[in-house]
Amino acid sequence: MSPDSVNLVFITTSEFEEGILSKYVEDWKGTTKKTTNEYQHFFWSVNGLSVILYSEKLVVQGRLTEFTKRFIRGLRDEKGLTMDSKNAEKFRKLFPVRQNSIVCSKCGKDSLLIKGSIEGLDILFGMECGHKCNLVAPFLTLNNRVLPDISVICAKSVSRLINLGYLTGTEIVFPEFVLDVIDKFKGSGLKKAVSDELNNLRKIEGRGLIRISTFSNIPIKIEHGEDEDKIILDFARFTNSILLTSDEVLKDRALMFGHPTIFISPDDFGKLKMIEEVRT
Repeated sequence: MSPDSVNLVFITTSEFEEGILSKYVEDWKGTTKKTTNEYQHFFWSVNGLSVILYSEKLVVQGRLTEFTKRFIRGLRDEKGLTMDSKNAEKFRKLFPVRQNSIVCSKCGKDSLLIKGSIEGLDILFGMECGHKCNLVAPFLTLNNRVLPDISVICAKSVSRLINLGYLTGTEIVFPEFVLDVIDKFKGSGLKKAVSDELNNLRKIEGRGLIRISTFSNIPIKIEHGEDEDKIILDFARFTNSILLTSDEVLKDRALMFGHPTIFISPDDFGKLKMIEEVRT
């Protein structure tokens, strides 16, 4: 499959209605084609894209353009359509979550751009989805960037969470200075655990489930007397990352500064390995 083509399969659930899908395709100027075999219920063409409905699935294949990408993205929100893990992974690669993008309050889709244009004696602001924005606070934004603290990395809990189906589609912040922090605060013996976890995450990244950012271009100097929690929290704030921690003190410290945090108790984090072994 070439980069400018797509082959996706949606699964139809009990909530699926052919009439609603047909209306959606018509709204996108789709045309009805003759089915080619007895198993096809409907066959549409949308700007070079074939959309074929079977008894329990909807197959979308053909040429990718900005127009057909928007059409496919909208299908995700149609009632009664879902995907298996293989096709969900394909979808995530087509439409990665964008860091700090702005969420449309009308349809929930994200935009990196709000474009203003003069119409008569007014200025109208449009989202990428086509809806208008009144440009009045608060703005809803997406954040897919997660920074695990040192202990979470050393325990290999990030890869375990992803293997259990969590944190998919996120950008995992794994700063290069982590090894220096471990040397200073944890001792060099934990370096292997960190390297192993980075290798685990690289393999997961290769499957398209996450993206890793090391921010290698950002020099971090560890000042004398600076504590580990402050280094991690400052970097989370600097990179606008959601903090992932099992440290009660760090969690409270982050919340005190109004920083978004995912907290799992040490006891529950300790059970992840057992759960992963049972479920995978």
